[in-house]
This record gives sequence, C-alpha cells and structure tokens, in this order.
Amino acid sequence: MNIEFECKELSINDDPNFGCTIEFNDTLETHDENRTIEELLHPAGKYLLIQRSYQEEEYDMDWYTIESSEAAINYTQQYDMYVRLKPKEFEMYCAGVTFHIGLNLTGMEYANLEKMLRTRFKGKVVMLKDR
Repeated sequence: MNIEFECKELSINDDPNFGCTIEFNDTLETHDENRTIEELLHPAGKYLLIQRSYQEEEYDMDWYTIESSEAAINYTQQYDMYVRLKPKEFEMYCAGVTFHIGLNLTGMEYANLEKMLRTRFKGKVVMLKDR
C-alpha cells in the first residue's frame, strides 16, 4: 500500500521523560474552540505519527508506534522503519506500507527532523541513502 500527501505542518515533541513524537500533517492545525469531540478524535486531514515512548521501569523496553489516518498499520516492535530523507521528501517503508510525504521545511526544521530520526529513533529507523 502506498500513501502520499504533502506535509503542511511538521510537529516534533521530545520529552526526556515520556518520549518523542514526530507528526506530519497535510493541514495546518487550528485551535478552534468550537470543534466537536468527533472532530478532535477524527481529524479531517491526512497524517502520519511516529512515536517512541521511553521505558518507565529499568527493565522495560522502549515502545514504538506508527499511526496514520490513511491505513491501519500492523506495526509490531520486531519491524524496522526504513526511511529516505531528502530536503523536499520523506519516504518511509514499514509493515507493508510505503509513505511518500512531500516536505516544505526550513533548514532548521529539516535538520531537527533528521536529528530526531537519527538519535531518538536510532536502532529502529534505518536511514537509507539516496538512490
């Protein structure tokens, strides 16, 4: 399955106690106070969320999650995420799904995305070189 969209908003949240979340959205988030619960729970736009939750106890393992508005992803912890990152494109293959996401990022946003993928998701994300 192939999923494609243009990223209009990239959100990266890195909390040293809880985890790191990277979210690509094809719409800009609005803070409309009049949105219904249904609108909050089921956004209209396309998105891809990649998350690493840090271990709570010393012997626990970190937990990885992939969520998309476009497909139910049967991701398990045994899978790696194969990522090809270019200044104008993010491509990821995992669990039988390929994502092609167009990017329009500033240099700082691009550098931060690359840094998070290489550091916070190290060991789970395999960074591929350009063809």
